[in-house]
Amino acid sequence: MKSMKLNGRPLLLLSLLWILVVPTGIVYLLSTQPIPEVNWLWVGLSVLLGFLSIYYPIIYKRKPVILFVWFTLPMFLLYGLTTELIITQMIIAIGVLARLKTGDILFRLLYNSLAYFVLSVCSAIAFFMTGAEIGEMAFGSLVFGVLVYQLVYSVGYDWIFKLYGIITNRMRLDTVKETLLHYFRMIIAVPLALALYFILFHYGVIGYLLVGIPFFFMTLLLRMNRQTDDLNAYIQSAGKIGQQLAKMTTEESVIEEFMTKTAALFEADYVYLFDHYDGWLEPTHFFEKGKKVNVPQVRLAKGEGIAGRILSDKHSFLYSRREQWIQQTITPVPEEIESLLCIPLIRHQGIVGVLLLGSKKKDAFKDFHLNVLDLLSSYFIVAVEKAVYIEHAEQESNRCALTGLYNYRFLEQRLESEMAFLSRGIHKHVAVVMLDIDHFKDVNDTYGHESGNLILQQFANLLQNKCPEGSIVARYGGEEFVYILPDYTKEAALEFAEALRIEIQQTKMRVENDLACIINEKQVELTSSVGVSAAPQDTDEAMTLLRNADRALYIGAKQAGRNRVGGYVK
Repeated sequence: MKSMKLNGRPLLLLSLLWILVVPTGIVYLLSTQPIPEVNWLWVGLSVLLGFLSIYYPIIYKRKPVILFVWFTLPMFLLYGLTTELIITQMIIAIGVLARLKTGDILFRLLYNSLAYFVLSVCSAIAFFMTGAEIGEMAFGSLVFGVLVYQLVYSVGYDWIFKLYGIITNRMRLDTVKETLLHYFRMIIAVPLALALYFILFHYGVIGYLLVGIPFFFMTLLLRMNRQTDDLNAYIQSAGKIGQQLAKMTTEESVIEEFMTKTAALFEADYVYLFDHYDGWLEPTHFFEKGKKVNVPQVRLAKGEGIAGRILSDKHSFLYSRREQWIQQTITPVPEEIESLLCIPLIRHQGIVGVLLLGSKKKDAFKDFHLNVLDLLSSYFIVAVEKAVYIEHAEQESNRCALTGLYNYRFLEQRLESEMAFLSRGIHKHVAVVMLDIDHFKDVNDTYGHESGNLILQQFANLLQNKCPEGSIVARYGGEEFVYILPDYTKEAALEFAEALRIEIQQTKMRVENDLACIINEKQVELTSSVGVSAAPQDTDEAMTLLRNADRALYIGAKQAGRNRVGGYVK
């Protein structure tokens, strides 16, 4: 769901409603309930502490918990609705203006001002309906009145800001537990507000020293402790992801795991990975909303776009609002991205890539996220290097050095695996096609072993190019080669083998006569004999299937005159 642009008609309607309610209401209250003689020091301290409680809220599950009402409620009990309402409006205005960079400032200012005006008036009406009065000292009557006041305030707060979520398309339904915690946090302000009220009434400004200021510093410590807990939790999660990455053995699996887990950890909707090639950045992997998408065909030089700027400046960036970064882009980006977290991927003091995280939410990322993402990226880079090394080592151990095809060791393992799939019903058939180059010894004797190797390489390339999807071709040994064809019937394998035999016969191979005095190139024509066997028709054992294809090759093809296909016959 896209965030609504809070301007135009919605802003106009809100402005008109605010003018009709807030300034008019304040003027009316000033005329009917004028501000009594007040202690302006108390008022100033209430505004200051109320603002600080907004600017430095307690964070619970990444959501701010704002309790400035317990600084304004004592002002209501001491001086009445008009004073409390003006103090609240001052706190809201200062709080919103203190965060100018957060965007939609006029809309938020008007909406919050109107919302808290309604909350103040409705809660005061509920308070007076209980029979309680301003300056009340009767404990029972006062407590009952304040509880009703806070209950109306809490319910009103809940519904007014749910309405805000609907208007701005940022609606999020709270769980029952979260709703109950909300009301508990609001109600817990009652004893704090009453304590401050009684101390102010009897002992004066010392009430702020005994209750107000200590409580603010306690919330500040809780906030700092929460940030530390969050940081530790993120570091632990990054460590677990790093361990998972280290267990993976392919480069692609490491990249996909890293991007999906990183998106989940930072609640990012978009993850973009760029590789660095000789001063250029090229996108390699894009994940949007948990799914891999096609990457654009683009190259970014140093300083071009946000990724290019990271390449040139060599440091990270964090953006909380779209307007902070949109002018830097040179390629289209999704309209709903607001926050960006961007870091260089560094290995051996050089940038090997750039990583960008995007979120649809404003202020989605925190400063400490940069450090956590940098740590996680270091795990990622090491895991990729390890996976590439393993892939290269496996390729060397599983491949024939001369032809680049799989070797006998891998062939044997793969055939066992495919036959296991056959026994479990995953495959219906498995066929083996074995080929041998006819009269290959004559090639070596006539043109030399180097030319023989050249023939093997060209022959292997032809076989690889004709290998069906999902199948493999391997060098069995010498001039013999084997295809494993999952889900091929014997008839289909025989047709494939015959088409392959014809292709080989029609293909000219290049040789260099290294036995002659003058090395010269020639084109030679070769033929091949082919044997075919299939499971479960011929056998249900892997090595027997291979031996059957070998027997079909020699009895059904070579002994029958070569350059033909023989099928295994029991």
